[in-house]
Amino acid sequence: MAATLQHNITTTLTKNLLEAGDKVSDIKSITLANVDSSNDAEVDLFLNRGDDNFYILKNVSIPNKNTLVLYPEDGITFNNSSSGFSLRIKVDNGSGAATAVDVIIKS
Repeated sequence: MAATLQHNITTTLTKNLLEAGDKVSDIKSITLANVDSSNDAEVDLFLNRGDDNFYILKNVSIPNKNTLVLYPEDGITFNNSSSGFSLRIKVDNGSGAATAVDVIIKS
């Protein structure tokens, strides 16, 4: 099954954007668009393997109706093979409530 490269995040639960084994390589960019009409989004974007997390972004605020674009020099390239890492995201409004964010991974 092919990896999903577009995601609508509407919950505060941690979500896998890419599972280990999706074999998405050569990521050119990751776009995070805060599509919420009134709330800023506080974003954690991280790599995971087992019990270990490695943060690309930690508690980064994206103002409502704004977009953040990450490129390879921002540390978004990683081993996504079955023995590699998954890519995860957690988003809230800084107070624990959900904030809508769209994510597009371009490879």
